[in-house]
Amino acid sequence: MDTTLSGLRQALRSLRRSPGFTLSCVLMLAAGIGASTALFSVVEGVLLRPLPYPRPERLVQLSELAADGHAMRFSDPNFEDVRTQSHTVTALAQVSGAASVAVTGTDEPTFATMALASRDFFRAFATQPVQGRLFAEEEQQAGGPPVVVVSQTFWKRHLGARPLPMSDTLTFEGRAYTVVGVMPESFDYPVGTQLWIPRELEALLPSRTAHNWSVVGRLADGVNPQAARAELTAIARELKARYGRDTGMQDIALVPLHESLVGHAQRTLYVLLGAAAVLLLVAGANVTNLLLARAATHRRELAVRVALGAGPGALARRYLTESLLLSLTGGALGTLLADWSVRALLAAEPGNLPRVGEVSVNGTALLFALGLSLLLALGLGLVTALRAARQSPWATLVQAGQTQAGGGAAERTRRALVVGQLALALVLLMGAALLGRSLMRLLSLDPGYRTENVAVLSLVLPPAEDDAGWQHNLRLQEDLLARLGALPGVRAVGATSSFPLEGSPAGDGTFLVLNRPDEVRNFDDFGRLAHEPERAGAAEYRVASEGYFHALDIPLVRGRLFDARDTSESPHVAVISESLAKARWPHEDPLGKLIQFGNMDGDLRPFTIVGVVADVREQQLDEAPKPMFYGCSRQRPRASSLFHIAVYGPVGSTTLVTEARPVLRELAPELPSRLRTVESLLSDSLAPRRFSLLLLGAFGAVALLLSVAGLAAVVSYAVAQRTQEFGIRFALGATAGDVLRLVLRQAAVLAGLGVVLGVLGAVGLSRVLAGFVYGVSTTDPLVFASVALLLLGVALLASWLPARRASRVDPMMALRSEG
Repeated sequence: MDTTLSGLRQALRSLRRSPGFTLSCVLMLAAGIGASTALFSVVEGVLLRPLPYPRPERLVQLSELAADGHAMRFSDPNFEDVRTQSHTVTALAQVSGAASVAVTGTDEPTFATMALASRDFFRAFATQPVQGRLFAEEEQQAGGPPVVVVSQTFWKRHLGARPLPMSDTLTFEGRAYTVVGVMPESFDYPVGTQLWIPRELEALLPSRTAHNWSVVGRLADGVNPQAARAELTAIARELKARYGRDTGMQDIALVPLHESLVGHAQRTLYVLLGAAAVLLLVAGANVTNLLLARAATHRRELAVRVALGAGPGALARRYLTESLLLSLTGGALGTLLADWSVRALLAAEPGNLPRVGEVSVNGTALLFALGLSLLLALGLGLVTALRAARQSPWATLVQAGQTQAGGGAAERTRRALVVGQLALALVLLMGAALLGRSLMRLLSLDPGYRTENVAVLSLVLPPAEDDAGWQHNLRLQEDLLARLGALPGVRAVGATSSFPLEGSPAGDGTFLVLNRPDEVRNFDDFGRLAHEPERAGAAEYRVASEGYFHALDIPLVRGRLFDARDTSESPHVAVISESLAKARWPHEDPLGKLIQFGNMDGDLRPFTIVGVVADVREQQLDEAPKPMFYGCSRQRPRASSLFHIAVYGPVGSTTLVTEARPVLRELAPELPSRLRTVESLLSDSLAPRRFSLLLLGAFGAVALLLSVAGLAAVVSYAVAQRTQEFGIRFALGATAGDVLRLVLRQAAVLAGLGVVLGVLGAVGLSRVLAGFVYGVSTTDPLVFASVALLLLGVALLASWLPARRASRVDPMMALRSEG
C-alpha cells in the first residue's frame, strides 16, 4: 500500500511539473471518451435497451408478405383467420398507424396523434394505466360507447393532469369521447401516439386486399420464433389455397417488435458510433506519442534509476500510474462532455430517431466511460513502459550528452502513430465529404414545384358523413382560398389533400381503365375488373383545386388544368402526372381516358383525364417521382379530411404566414392548424442527412486537428533533437531554405503515407456509406482528391512553424550547446 501511495504521489508531482503536457493529454482523452460515451448512450438507449414492457423479447409484429416478398399490412379477414387459427402467437391485435386528428375539449384546440387498437392490444403489452382503466367489453364492439385512453404526456399537457373519472370529453373525428384511462409515460406504441380508441368502433372491410392494419402479438409460453413462423406460414398457404387471387398474402413475416421499431436507425447509429471510436483511436495515438516523447526526454533519469536497481516492474508501475491518472481525469471530463453532447444531440435530432425519451448518460454509460478509461490507461502505460524497457541504461548514460539519444526504434514508433492518426482522420473526413456532396446533390435537384415564397396552411376539416357536411367543408375551402388569394402580395393560391414533403399518409391505390362510364355500378364490379391486368393500374391519389398547380408552378405538359367549368354537377375530371402517363399509356394519348378510382373515397362516378402535368417528388427528394392522379377537389369533397393550402407571393413566405393567420382565426377559429413554408418542409426533409453530416463532420474535424497536432509535435521534437545536425549543415554551407525543405519533405512523407493508407481504408469502408449517399459514388474521385489535398495542405501548414524554427538555428550556438 505504501509503495502504491508513494508511486501515486510521485506521478502527481511529475504531471504537475508539466502542466502543458498534462492538460493536452487530458483534453485529447476527454474528446475521445466524451464522443464515444455520448454515442454509446444513444445506441444503448435506442438499440440495446429492452422495450419497457414485461418480457419484451416475446413481443412480435406480423405482416402479410406478397408474392415478391414485400411486406404489407393486414386486411380484416386475413387478420381474423390468423387470430383464430394461430396457437403460437397470443393476444394478436390490430392497430392503425398514428394519424393526426383535430381535438377539441382540451384547454385549447390542438392536433394529436390517434391510433385505433383492437381488444387484445393492451393485453399484448401487459401494461396497465396509471389512472383510470382500459376499454371495457361493451366498449369494444360495433356501436359501443366512444371512449379514449390517453398518454400521460397528453393528460398532463392538455388535460391539466386532472384525476379520473372526469366530466370532460374530447371531440375528434366527429365524436365526443370519454377519457377512461391514462397510460404510463413509458408506453409509446405506435410511436408518438397520444390517443387510443377501440378499433371495433370502425366497420370491418370484407376485402382481403385492403391492407390497413399493423398486427402485434406475444409469443406463447415455450414457443420460439422459428416454430411461430412455421405455423404462420402454414396458415398463410392454406388461406391462399382457399381464396386464390382474392388475397395477395403468400406468407406471413414475424419480427421482434424491438427490431421493427428501431431497425431503420440501427445502421446510422452504428456508423456514428464507429466514427466516435475512430476519434478515440486518434486521441489515444496522440497521447501515446506525447507519452513516448516525454519518456525520451526523461531517459537519463530513468537510466539512473535502472542503474540503481529499479526493475522493470517499478518502471511499468510508474508509467501505468501516470496513464491511469491521465485517463481517469480525461474520462471524468469526457463524461461531463458526453452529458452535454447527448443533450445537444437530442435537441438537434430531426425527429426520426425512435425511443429518444429513453436516452441519457445513465449508469451503464458511466460504466462504459470508466471501462474505456481503464483500457486506455492500460494500453498507454504498457506501450510507454515496453518502449522504455527496451533501452539500455548504460548506452543511455553514455549518450546522455547527445541529442540523438532516444533511439531510432522509438522515433519510428512515434512516426507510425502519426501516420495512423492521419489515415484515420482521412477516413472520417472522406465520409463527411461524401455526405456533404450527397446533400448538395439533393439540394440541386428540381423537386418539380416552387420552393420559394410559398406558405402552406394545413388543417383538419370538420368530420362529415353526408352530403351536407361535405358541402359545408367545400364552402369553407372556397372561402379560405378566396380570402387568402385577396391578401396583398399574393399571386396564386391552391389546395390539395396531400402536400409534398408534408408527411401525410400516402394515398396509393388501384384504379381501373373503363370502356364506358357505367361499367362499374358497385364495388363488386370494381373488384371483378381489378383482377384483369389490362384494366388495372396503380397511382397515388390526390385531390387538388384549380389554383394548386399555378401556386406551386407545376408545369402543364399537355391538355388543361382544372378551371371554372369543373363544377360539382359537371362530369368529373382528372389530371395525371407524366410518369403515370408514360407507365400506363406509353404509346397512347391518355387525354379522354375514362378512369374509375372510387375505391379511394367511395364515390363511383368515373373520371375523364383532361391534363398531364410534370412529375413531383412527393415523399422524399431522394425518391423517384411516383405516378400521381389528381381529382378536382370541388367535385370530390369527401376524398380527405386533411386540407393544405399553398399561398404564393413574392413578398416572402414568412410575410405570407404572418398575413394568413388572421384569416384562419376568423374563418375557422375552432380548427387546429399549422402554418409553415415550403422552405421549412424542404429543410425538415433533409434534416436526418444534415444530422449525420454534422456529427461525422465534427468527428472528422476534431480528428484532423488532433492528427496534425500530433504531426507538428513529432516534427517539433525531431527538430529539437537534431539541433546539432542542423548546426553542422549550416557550418558546411547549407542555406535556411535547404533546412526548411528538408524538414517539410520529411513531414510530407509522413502525411503522404497517412493519405495513402487513409484512401485505402476509405475504399475498403465504402460499402458502409452506400445507403447514406445520393447521386454520388462512395469512391468519388473528386471527393477523394479534395480531401487528400486538404489533409496534405493542413499537415504541411502545421509543420511549417517547426520547420521555420529549424531554418533559423544559429550554427555556433547549436555546436556550443552540444559540446
